[in-house]
Order: sequence, then C-alpha cells, then structure tokens
Amino acid sequence: MRRHPASSGTTPKRAWLPIGLGSLLRLVQIWMPVLGVHSWRQADTAAMARHFSLAGTPIWLPQVDWSGASAGFVESEFPLYPFLVSRLYSLIGVQEWLGRGLSVLCSALTIWLVMRLGRRWFSPEAGWWAGLAFAIAPLGVYFGRAFQAEALLLLCAAGALESLSLWRERRLPWTLALSWVCFTSAGLIKVIPLLWLGLPLLMVQLSSNPQGQAPPLQTLPRRVLRLLGHPGFWLYIGTSLMAIAGWYWHAHQLGQTSGLSFGFWGSGTDRSSISLLLDLNGWINLLLRVSLRLLALVGVPFLLIGLKASWRSGGGQITISSLVGVLLCTIATMRSSTIHEYYQLPLLLFSSPLIGLGWQTWHQQRPRWQPRLLLSLALVVSLTVLSLDYWAVEHRQREAWMPLALTIRRDLPSDARIVSVTSTDPTLLNLARRQGWLISSKQLTPERLQRWKQAGASHLAGSFVWDKTYRPMPQRRQQLLREMVEASPHAWVDSHSQTYLIPIDDLQPRR
Repeated sequence: MRRHPASSGTTPKRAWLPIGLGSLLRLVQIWMPVLGVHSWRQADTAAMARHFSLAGTPIWLPQVDWSGASAGFVESEFPLYPFLVSRLYSLIGVQEWLGRGLSVLCSALTIWLVMRLGRRWFSPEAGWWAGLAFAIAPLGVYFGRAFQAEALLLLCAAGALESLSLWRERRLPWTLALSWVCFTSAGLIKVIPLLWLGLPLLMVQLSSNPQGQAPPLQTLPRRVLRLLGHPGFWLYIGTSLMAIAGWYWHAHQLGQTSGLSFGFWGSGTDRSSISLLLDLNGWINLLLRVSLRLLALVGVPFLLIGLKASWRSGGGQITISSLVGVLLCTIATMRSSTIHEYYQLPLLLFSSPLIGLGWQTWHQQRPRWQPRLLLSLALVVSLTVLSLDYWAVEHRQREAWMPLALTIRRDLPSDARIVSVTSTDPTLLNLARRQGWLISSKQLTPERLQRWKQAGASHLAGSFVWDKTYRPMPQRRQQLLREMVEASPHAWVDSHSQTYLIPIDDLQPRR
C-alpha cells in the first residue's frame, strides 16, 4: 500500500478538532423536548423508546402512541435505535436528552470514520478536511442530534465501509464479521441502504488499491465474475438479506394484526412516479436543499474539484459509485426524498471525502487568508441555517405545545387515552406521554366523539392556531374550535400558547 509523506498527515491533536467541533455543534439545545423540524418522525421514535422502557416489551414488539385503545404494536423498521435509548432510560428514567445524546455519540464516531475513509481513499489531509466538512454541515448537525435513527444509520454505513476495507487489506476475520453486522444493521434500520451502501461496498471488493490508480474499466466484467464465483460473497449477501427479509416479514405480520403501520408496502405507498421524476421544480428544490443545507454552499465548488481530481483513482470509483447509488435511491423514492430531507443524509457521507480532496487540491499555494475566509464563511452559513431553520423552530414549538403537554402529564392519569387534534402528527401525544387517537379538526363529529368515549377516551387536546405542530390552522376552523371550547364548562385553555384540553363529556361539536 502506498505511503503518504508525513507532511501530508495530521497529528492526533488535530484529528480531534473536527470531532470536537462537530460534537459541540450537535450539543446545542440537546435538552429540548422532541419538537421542531420532522418532530412527527422523532416523536414516533421517542414513543417506541418510552414504551420499551416502561412496558418492558422485547425489541421485536415496537409500540406507538397513535394506537387508539389498543396496545399500539406497529409495523416498522427494526427499532434498534429506540431500543438502545430505552436501555439508557433504565438507568435514570425517561429523559429524552439521552436519545439525543446517543445520536451525538453516533455522529461523533461517524466523523472519525469519515476521516479514516477520506484518508484511505485519497490522503490523510483530504481525510481531515472531509471530517471537518461532515462536522459542520447543517443537515448533518441537526440530524446528528435528532431523536431518530439517522445518526446510527450513517455510523453503521461508515463502519461497514471501513471494516470491509480493513478486511481487504489484512484479511482479519473479525473485520469481515463487523462489516456484515454494520451492513445488515443499516438494512434493518432502513431498507434503501441496500442500494446506496451496497454499491460502494461492491466497489471496495472490486478495487485492488483505493489509494492508487483505478483498475481499467475494461477489466471490470472480469473482476465482477471472479467475485460472483466466490462462495464468501454469496454467504455475506445471502445471510444479510435473509436477516433483513425476516424482520420485515415479521413487521408486516405485526402490522396486519394491529392495523398500525408506517406504510412501507402496497400500492398506497406512492413513493415515486413518472410525473414526479419529470417535475423540474422538484429537482431544483432538491439541488438547492443539498447545496445549502448539506454542503453549506461553500462545499459545492470543492465537491466538483474533488470529483475531477478523483476520477481515475480507486477511491474515486468508490465515492462516485456511492453518489450513483444515492441518486438511484432518490429516483426510487422521489416523493419521500422531496418531503423528508433526511433522505439526503447519505450523500453527506460520500461527498465529504470528495470535498476534502477538493479542498486539498485547491488550497495548496493559496495565500493563507483565502482558506481562512472560506472556512469562516462555511461556518457562518452553517450556523445561520441551523439558527433560522432548526433551532428557532424548536423554541417556537416548545412555547406553543409544552404548556398543554405538561398539563396533561400533571392532571391526567398515566393510562388516560386522549384524542389529539393534530391531524396525522403524533408530536403532542409523545410530549404528553399518553396514547390515544389522532384526528384533524375538520373531522370532529358527534359520531366520532361517541365512539372515542366508548373506547375509553377521556379528553380532547389541541391548538386553536396549529392544525399540526408545524402547520397553521385555517381561520374558519379556529373559530369553530373556539366556540366548542367556550361551550365546555370544564375546559382548560392556555391563552399564551392558544391550546386547550377538554373533557369529552363536555363536547357538543358543530357540524
């Protein structure tokens, strides 16, 4: 393996700078309740962790809050992350900063692995800058401390790549086993890593020397055939797919029994379509989101420089195949990709080493003030995006929803079932730490109220101004809700947050 000169390396002390900076950014507002951007997704994850801890259910029986009068067992991805959080809860109780803290830890380890991958594929200096790019990316910072499994997913993906590369170098059995565990865990946490992670893992197997000259493309078919003829390849892939398929079969059976599902399968999923793929506005929005929230604008030119510089290297083949995998996943899940920005997170894992290589290529022979200026600009862009688009949203939603949630926790029994008037958003249920029903304000009818009462619902809770925790309510519905609450003799209303809690027995909804 080719050695790089010592001058291009990084000292152990410098190596901690991206990890330390990235961890510091991710610790901002770590004490926040589960609110903010994509709080509905985080709320379901937090609910699973809470139920695992309080009910003592095994990892194969995840539960959600929007279960009505049932136990809430749900068809879901493999709930490794919430189960790990529940083990932390067993130490000091349900404290949601523990879940955020687990994400921060996973993200910090991923920064370290990204630095190793950048060094392996390109050079020590490129690896160091890759870690820094990953550390300050706005989307990476936010979801690197969010209460959901994305930080663990990226850690598993980076771990699979690094351990398989180690196995290629040293043929140590434990490295291959670790790669299998990481790859399988990524596929259990989310299905789509089978593509965006499977392709670069395949290229690691086919690349003879990631740091050196890439093998000629005309030899690729011969190398693929040689790999396909190896029994170990099929054992790795086959056992991993069997484990993943086994879980999703079990999850599907669970959903069929309970009627609760996140909607993975079936014609109703509507993940992509020709019209979506041909929608130019959708692609432009994705490009702007990636440029600003993933690459902090400054990373865009260095990504392009890195792509050009890596084109004929083994590491370049691996990273480019990764970008192709992410693109194919985006095409396959176009609707989700345009709505859920965390679908772009895998791109950060592979673009960061290219940005590091681009920075290394560019900043040589540059006046010292130019790199410093661009680094300062990247950090300013990142902090601005984080402050306006993420941290401020958490503050606003905490003021809007926590008074109601804390009132429910204080005044209602822990087994009380409530009706949350937040449409399909379970955030309030999780904040209140209660199970119950989700309903839109326009669906309130005497018939539904009677059914909920008979099923055990005790109270109706919601906001006068928010339909979901993040979507304003139409003015007409605000007025109808106010009239309903005014007619209730036992209603609780918080005038500052504009939220309400009403005993169902008091309600006489208007059609």
